[in-house]
Amino acid sequence: MKDLRRYAKQTTQWAIVIATIVVLFRVGRQHQADLTQIDLRFNIGWLPLAAIATITANLLLPLGWRQIIASFKQSLTAGPAVRIWCLAQTARYFPTGLLAIASRLKLATKEGVSKSVTAASIAIETAILFGWAVLICALFVPSTTFPTLMRWLGGTIAAVGLTLTPWVVPTVGKLLARTKHFELPTPKPQVLGQATGLLGASVAIRAVGTVCLAAGFFDSTSGAIPLILGASYAAVVAGMIGVTPAGLGVREGVMAAILASHFGLVDAAAFALLSRAWEFSFEMLFLAVAAWWGRQRKSPTQSGMDSQTSDGKL
Repeated sequence: MKDLRRYAKQTTQWAIVIATIVVLFRVGRQHQADLTQIDLRFNIGWLPLAAIATITANLLLPLGWRQIIASFKQSLTAGPAVRIWCLAQTARYFPTGLLAIASRLKLATKEGVSKSVTAASIAIETAILFGWAVLICALFVPSTTFPTLMRWLGGTIAAVGLTLTPWVVPTVGKLLARTKHFELPTPKPQVLGQATGLLGASVAIRAVGTVCLAAGFFDSTSGAIPLILGASYAAVVAGMIGVTPAGLGVREGVMAAILASHFGLVDAAAFALLSRAWEFSFEMLFLAVAAWWGRQRKSPTQSGMDSQTSDGKL
């Protein structure tokens, strides 16, 4: 059964990659005339707004994860939480993405968070972020890209799932405890709801940042805002499913394919690459700041352990 699930997952991932290549090939044939020129413009005034939105969204992600940890009645202060999340996040660019999970497990354990809670929190965080991405994708992606029925079905499932997350997670935890002997504390629904809200706020603010970034490079974006939002989060969904590390290539391909209908293939591809470079540069900047911030403060659990060690109690 495990092998069947693994093969099904791998088949789905490779299907996404192949579908992306096919879409890019078809779009390229349709927009051959666009390949002779790039017409990006630089409207610098929008870039500070895009930077503020990107920084805010990056900060809310680890804080949302911290709230998931808190829902399981384990304490982790903001500084170490941001540092752990950012350090582990950079490992997602390695193949399979397993190193990112292993890094967060190891770093969180050093702060006194149990491995079972950390593992569960990563799964919950990923599911919540995927749900928000699907919802925005369903609301804004063009019907010419995905059938309307598929969009609204996916959006409805995502919206219901996000709403019920505070109650679904405890139920799933109980089922796992019975069938897999995977013991977890029962999470607090209210705190889990706060985590869902924080992660949703991060997704929404990042969407605003993407629009501001597009306004900084394209002349006319006011009429294309829904298209930009749909393209960016269709790319996120494809990247989360795809097999490549951090969705490299898949995300850029999907975004370029959708934006090409309005901006032309070359400009769309250039913007997709620029947006990835923008995201990566802020991840690195945020990592440097978070590493310094996290070292200045220790979580209450870790501080207590250090105190006990110095007293000879451990």
